[in-house]
Amino acid sequence: MIHSDRSGTARRLRIGFLSAAHARAHGRRDASGLLDVLADAGLGRAPDTDGLPPYVLGVRAQAVRSTTRLRARMLDRNRDLSRRIHAESVRVVTQYTVRGEPAPAALARFGTMVGTWRNSAAVCRSRAQGVVDEANHLLACYWDAAWTRARRAHELPPHRPAGWLPGRAELDPTWHRVDDGLLPDRWYGRGAPPASADPAAVAQALAILDSQLTGGATRTTGSRG
Repeated sequence: MIHSDRSGTARRLRIGFLSAAHARAHGRRDASGLLDVLADAGLGRAPDTDGLPPYVLGVRAQAVRSTTRLRARMLDRNRDLSRRIHAESVRVVTQYTVRGEPAPAALARFGTMVGTWRNSAAVCRSRAQGVVDEANHLLACYWDAAWTRARRAHELPPHRPAGWLPGRAELDPTWHRVDDGLLPDRWYGRGAPPASADPAAVAQALAILDSQLTGGATRTTGSRG
């Protein structure tokens, strides 16, 4: 079931007895119209998005809206941090790329800001994954109920095939690239990051930071040997 607070700012899926019962009731009600879909389950086939029942589409849409709100709130809370990261990235790129003069203090400040950003983004991603897991639990309740009801009049295996969950909700790939939130033009697109170097100062500064961290770890590991 979907819940929202009185201000309407937080709206998310919540699992409980009533929401699960609601999903099962929908599954039983829709079972008679899903016989072809259920019969195809044994062959490993699942309907495409256009063939999904309204309840499943509704749960998926609510999951998308809930995760989008989570990301929007995270970006809003960290807008000042994002501005500072963009400003500091120019200094880092100027020192390391334009002047060719390492600036450990500037890089350390930048690294601290980026670390704070990455932690906040990772927490947000964890919450978004929780929303997706809750949505998939409701979908499992729905399909289990539809399957059980359909078995009364049709020959079906005793249980829904493991892993068969039409309409399964998933986080899109942008959720797994936490730095993309600093580069809106990138995470609005669903594709992979560009293979060539990104001209944006933030992207260049992140590359410098990560290369320094990797190099430092390699040197530390080597010194132990």
